Amino acid sequence: MKAIKIKAQYLTKKFELLPVKSSGNKARSLIGSNAKNETDFWALRNVSFTVNEGECVGVIGLNGAGKSTLSNIISGQIAQTTGQVEINGDVSIIAANAGMQNNLSGRENIRLKALMVGMSNKEIKAKMDDIVDFSELGPFIDQPVKTYSSGMKAKLGFSIMVHQETDIMIIDEGLSVGDKTFVDKSKEKMFEFRDQGKTILLVSHDLRTTKEWCDRVIWLNNGEVKAYGTPDEVLPEYEKFTQWFKKLSKKEQDNYKKAQRQAQLDYSVDDLKNEIINSKTTRSRRENQKIVAILKDKKDSHKLSLFSKTLVQLSILCFIWLTLVSLSSVSLGASVKHPVDFLTNRLFKVKKGSQDKEKANNNKIKSQLAKSKKSSAQSKSKSSKKKQGSSEDEKTSRPEAKTTYVVQAGDSLSTIAENKGISIDSIKALNPDIDFSIIQPGQEIVLPNSVETTTKPSSEGETE
Repeated sequence: MKAIKIKAQYLTKKFELLPVKSSGNKARSLIGSNAKNETDFWALRNVSFTVNEGECVGVIGLNGAGKSTLSNIISGQIAQTTGQVEINGDVSIIAANAGMQNNLSGRENIRLKALMVGMSNKEIKAKMDDIVDFSELGPFIDQPVKTYSSGMKAKLGFSIMVHQETDIMIIDEGLSVGDKTFVDKSKEKMFEFRDQGKTILLVSHDLRTTKEWCDRVIWLNNGEVKAYGTPDEVLPEYEKFTQWFKKLSKKEQDNYKKAQRQAQLDYSVDDLKNEIINSKTTRSRRENQKIVAILKDKKDSHKLSLFSKTLVQLSILCFIWLTLVSLSSVSLGASVKHPVDFLTNRLFKVKKGSQDKEKANNNKIKSQLAKSKKSSAQSKSKSSKKKQGSSEDEKTSRPEAKTTYVVQAGDSLSTIAENKGISIDSIKALNPDIDFSIIQPGQEIVLPNSVETTTKPSSEGETE
């Protein structure tokens, strides 16, 4: 009889669905304070099966059936909610995206993943050329993985996996994007592993590959095991189901999906207990009690234990307390010794030393401001006197402007100066903003007050 490599009993996996995706909700869910807002979704429900040494077992089902969740539990990446998983051997997993580090080259990813599974530098060096040759990547092996296509990533990931010394291999759509020649070569390699007694779990939508490769097939449907048997037993039933589903109208398909999804939302551990107990009426009471005890062992690793919750809450409380002490007038020891007085009388009061220091700083600032104002006032006074003296000098040095003159047709700067008995420079001095190279009739200019600024009287007036 072949040894059992994988044994799963009464597996369930529950995920909490939060109404709003935020870091706050995640934190509250972690410490268990968000239970009222959570909706439980059971991705796996009462999954049980065994896989023997040297077997290749396929896992099929529609999208959302729970295939990847199951493979992640078996590989140890996530923990189940209830049930037990017995793994006898080392597990290696390859997914469709191959789990590559995009910024590293293919060769660097080989070294990284090999080190992660425990291979030594000597082993990596010995197998490097074989892994590169098997991947068929050629010169692309030294290019960043972010430049790879999905098929190239799958080839690299599969090549790394098949050169590891593992007992159990999980392929989660790892070859669905590979070309036919590579798939055929991988198939031969997998048969070689199977003949060596290694166990293979193949998660795939490719029924042809599943039929050719697998000894047995698990059909998952909305988290439940619909069937488990040989490919000849399971695949025809699955194809019949998929054909029936495709013939449904869009509305009927949506209604079916909603009904199945609602069943996953309404599921509970009590439903699981009833299923197990009712599935075999000949089971003794002691056996039923043993099963119930197994189901009580919740394994939700993403939630904190009672001790961890208490530790987190105490840490938060200490942080808040230290913050309040920093805003108060007491020391930490005094606040702990007299907490009531601290919270009622001393909170938010600045320490005396801080008050004196703040008062001294304020006085210093006021003194500096007073000196600055005095200096500014003296500077303004000097500036005012200087301006006043300058203004008086200006008054004595130039005649005060009295009126304006309106330029007449035919006037020029020289004729205006000649007619008024003044110099051209004195006119320009009083009109610094005017360009006298061109003057136009109607333009106003300022003339010195020492001359008559009215227009010259007409000849008729002079005769009179």
